[in-house]
Amino acid sequence: MTDFSANAATLGYFYQARFALLMLLQAEADAEMSLERFDDVAFEQEGTPIQLLQTKHHITRSASLTDRSTDLWKTLRVWSESVSLGLIQPTTTILTLITTAQAPAESAASFLRPKDRDEKQALALLKDAAKTSSSQTNKFAYEAFLNLDEEQQRSLLTSVIVIDSSPVITDVRDQILKELRLTVRPRFLNLVYERIEGWWFDRVIKHLIDDSQAPILAKELIDQIHDIQEQYFEDSLPIEFLDAIGPDAADLEEADRMFVEQLRLVMVREPRIRLAINSYYRAFEQRSKWIREDLLHIGELEQYEARLIEEWRNRYEIMRENLPETSTEIQMQTEGRSLYNWVDTQAEIRIRPKVTEPYVMRGSYHMLANQLRVGWHTEFLTRLSKVIQTTDS
Repeated sequence: MTDFSANAATLGYFYQARFALLMLLQAEADAEMSLERFDDVAFEQEGTPIQLLQTKHHITRSASLTDRSTDLWKTLRVWSESVSLGLIQPTTTILTLITTAQAPAESAASFLRPKDRDEKQALALLKDAAKTSSSQTNKFAYEAFLNLDEEQQRSLLTSVIVIDSSPVITDVRDQILKELRLTVRPRFLNLVYERIEGWWFDRVIKHLIDDSQAPILAKELIDQIHDIQEQYFEDSLPIEFLDAIGPDAADLEEADRMFVEQLRLVMVREPRIRLAINSYYRAFEQRSKWIREDLLHIGELEQYEARLIEEWRNRYEIMRENLPETSTEIQMQTEGRSLYNWVDTQAEIRIRPKVTEPYVMRGSYHMLANQLRVGWHTEFLTRLSKVIQTTDS
């Protein structure tokens, strides 16, 4: 297999999934879809297929859907064998071929388009091709079609719809964007699209891993679109790093280790330090992405950090007042750990009202602790400044 043919096959799978997303966007709100169960794509009703779809993608637009086209006959073979085995009933199932190839004028495929159909002429042309062609590639497809009796052949073609000259994979993206324009603000259209498609491909993978048994519901897609677009309102921000895992403490860059030293100064144990590193990493990545995508107002991050520092300072000063002048190290560690526990389990300071994910605040506090702008031990500045000086020297 050449690199070109491998790329074409891979694109075909992506095309199938992306086109399925487009179709589900355009479907009724109660639609149910499966992939690779009854066909490439299928719409179902209570486990029974009501529309089967085959997708064929070509990198170039010059492909032709002639009467002896391999794409056409591969599809007809699948459907002919299913009819022969009683797996589908053409009278109750729509059979749709979606292809980027073009059906020539007066070809069988051209007579099976949604409009200006002539199923009788299409049948005559297909039977002639099946009987006269010497193609070994199409041999078994020809046999499968000719093995049907004439009534089955007519019934099959009555249900077949050919949608040729369909958009190539990059153009399908534009069509999905067009569907989303009705519900998404223009400024965030591409960002919302990327997240919806990311969710969609994950959903398709899970669907296939589960052997496509449970259909994908249009309601799932609608709910996901609503959830994502609401994160781009003025009182919210998208949350995208819920499952991100940070590096081990030993693998942190030198510039990112101070917040871990802050935790060790008050004797926080390693399992919680591991969780703190995850929060730090998630918040760092999330904040960086918000900045790259220009989702934050001017000065919004600085104002948020100022609020975090103010809330910390109030509790830090209370901690200092509660400690006796002759505090032992254990007392300072215990009080410092209580201050950190407040951040880790009680505090709820949001950058925006609907940004409720805790890693944003926890990780932001760790970022401030990394800069020594906040700390947990009452003597954190004195002790860790010495660490910095020692390291620099």
